[in-house]
Amino acid sequence: MRFSTRGRAASEQFEAYRAFCAPAIDLSLPAECPPQFEVDHLSWDFGRLALTEAWLPGPPSARRWRHLTRDPLDHWCLVLATGPERARLLGFRSLARPFEGEACDTHVLSLYIPRDMFGADAAEFDTLAPVLPETGLSLMLGDYLESLARHLPDLDPATVPAMVEMTRVMLAACLVPQADRLHAARGPLIATLRERARVVVRQHLRAPTLGADLLCRELGVSRSRLYRLFEPLGGVMRYIQRQRLLAAHARLCDTTNSLPIVQIADEMGFPDASGFSRAFKAVFGSTPREVREAALSGLPPAPRAGRPPAPRLDDLGDLLRGLGA
Repeated sequence: MRFSTRGRAASEQFEAYRAFCAPAIDLSLPAECPPQFEVDHLSWDFGRLALTEAWLPGPPSARRWRHLTRDPLDHWCLVLATGPERARLLGFRSLARPFEGEACDTHVLSLYIPRDMFGADAAEFDTLAPVLPETGLSLMLGDYLESLARHLPDLDPATVPAMVEMTRVMLAACLVPQADRLHAARGPLIATLRERARVVVRQHLRAPTLGADLLCRELGVSRSRLYRLFEPLGGVMRYIQRQRLLAAHARLCDTTNSLPIVQIADEMGFPDASGFSRAFKAVFGSTPREVREAALSGLPPAPRAGRPPAPRLDDLGDLLRGLGA
């Protein structure tokens, strides 16, 4: 489901977003901020859970919010907010309890969780601080939330119940950890750690030091655990090499990139041009030169599909009131 203030008059944008959020929170802007407030807001309803993703203006539009005290929705909200400097803030709070805040976040993921999802264990969640540390299990929970949002466009509707149960297990294991909960969440925790490893590889793809030692330091795991983590992907170095080849392929398909092939190879960690060409052809079935020539001839690979259009959402309350029904 989709909501956007784009296309509205600038003077009406913030009030439109405020009305959209009104069933759950009350929003306001400082008097000195202009009312122009371009927002794109996507929502997914999974029956027992709801996830929203919002792209917001950021500075100087510092919005303020407070939870409503009249007829509140008794759900928890796990929030992962990313600011203009890519700094993350992970929060967990009940919509039924007083809470006020102010932020200039540019990207916000919010997972809405009905209290009855955890039954008799619900009281344990009420003891959590509203801001969670970006370390250990909380860090992995934030990574899981980002991974969930990335993969939703490709999610088979038939797998939604399994995804909801996996998310429930992850929440319990990371927020109120106990031995049995951690054991139940072993699969999702491994998948989240593997996803974080992929992010680290992408961030350091051109670094000569990218390898097992760097990954162990960044992930905080032993070498043996790292090897087990990458075993389904063909091993650590094979995975890194494939990601570098994919990046080189993308650059060769870019008709605005005129760097020599040998330089692209060197930047991607292949100082030997002939070795790069052999590895490249083994993966793509064509040499680097053939790929570049095809791109220049107007025959680049088909672009990856983006997110499908989502239906319009008029009111956040409709989404939240249906949770757990």
